[in-house]
Amino acid sequence: MKSRASFTVDADVLSKLDTVVDNLTYKSKSEAVEDILRKFFERQHTAIILCGGNFMVEGTDMYRPLLKVGNSTLIENTLNALRLNGFRNIFISGQTDLLKSLFRLLRNGEGYGVDIKYIDDNSLKGSAKALERVKEYVGATTLFVPGDAMFEIDFKDMLRFHASHNSVASVAISTAVSSGEEVSDKIAVKGNRVVSYERLSTPIHAKLIPTSVFIFDQEIFKYIPPGEMEWDIRKDLLPLLAKDGLLYGYLYNGNWLHVKTREDATKAKTIVEK
Repeated sequence: MKSRASFTVDADVLSKLDTVVDNLTYKSKSEAVEDILRKFFERQHTAIILCGGNFMVEGTDMYRPLLKVGNSTLIENTLNALRLNGFRNIFISGQTDLLKSLFRLLRNGEGYGVDIKYIDDNSLKGSAKALERVKEYVGATTLFVPGDAMFEIDFKDMLRFHASHNSVASVAISTAVSSGEEVSDKIAVKGNRVVSYERLSTPIHAKLIPTSVFIFDQEIFKYIPPGEMEWDIRKDLLPLLAKDGLLYGYLYNGNWLHVKTREDATKAKTIVEK
């Protein structure tokens, strides 16, 4: 159903709009505005699932995103969570063989109520470099999630949090554990701002668990050096953002489990059953 609306816009913007009404692509200003706005909002609700690097379950030849947890695989659980939070435009970034396996299960996403596109990130050095491969799809606020984790995050609320702080980057931080858990990321938070972020060689016990769920804006690419070099999100990018006061932590009281082993898969199954 169409609705009538009136707007006041700058004359220069209106002049540029006239140039795209060519009776080929657009036949009227209304048609052009509607299509441009639709594409803009689709860009706002884009999620990119990162599946780069070695994504095998330790000691097996099985891909982590295809592990069965309950009645669904990890990747299917992630897609359902994204769809329920309004994300329909999905990109999956990973190596060719993994993407082929995922495509055999997911196809173009129609059966899951989403639209999926696949992006090959072979030969990339580090997870931050994988971001460069998807640069053209990153809008004002783009959600990044891992393809090998179980989590309970209200993505809509996280987006509101990100927008309210006008931040370049936000990371979801789980506070669900009470007795401390071993993590390889040491963070310090002041209010909602992450004031330091350090990737450790030896795990420590912590009550704040940084996840691999991020919201990044276009400005993020200023912090990824060009060229052939190793550059990792958690080891290189997040510490730099925290140092410059550009990283915010979205604290939530929900599960987070990075599934790397069969034991992790068993834990994930327990989470689903609960």
